[in-house]
Amino acid sequence: MQEPSSRSTLRETLLQSCFSEEGRQTLEEQAMVNAEAYNYSLALEKKAHLPMVQKILDLEAFRPAARDQGFRHAVTKTYDHRCALCGVRIITPDGHTVVDAAHIIPWSRSRNDDIRNGMALCKLCHWAFDEGMMGVSDEYNVITSRHIATNPNVPGFLLTLSGRGIIPPADPDLEPAREFLGEHRRAWRL
Repeated sequence: MQEPSSRSTLRETLLQSCFSEEGRQTLEEQAMVNAEAYNYSLALEKKAHLPMVQKILDLEAFRPAARDQGFRHAVTKTYDHRCALCGVRIITPDGHTVVDAAHIIPWSRSRNDDIRNGMALCKLCHWAFDEGMMGVSDEYNVITSRHIATNPNVPGFLLTLSGRGIIPPADPDLEPAREFLGEHRRAWRL
């Protein structure tokens, strides 16, 4: 199994003997997406220490599914699978993580997968961030919107995060870009 040709032969044998034609095609397509996503995440990590640029890669060279998966891998790895806002870090025995890779400036507006345009956020913090209920100051402190506590909301622990520092990546060069955080705050009037 140390030889790539042996692995390829075993893979083809298993695909031919254990799966229908449709199943084989699905698995082969997903394998291509996974390989492309891995290469995309490596490219993002390699480019992350370059000066900030809006377009760091030729996005047309990657399928959307591979781009999404690659961005998620690069960002969650950068944050060690920990939510930058609340600090939760849970990984299942199967390797699933509680955090998402959240774009600070949405992909639909920025087309920017720079790691510094992302943060690892748990599902609740991701939703609150995307809805303008939470943000991050230039000093990397959590900001909560005054709207989060309005009636009939019951924000629970989210209000306790206000003013607390984010949990940044180990590499300070990969912290969220202040220009993107500022644009997010302006868009939501935080």
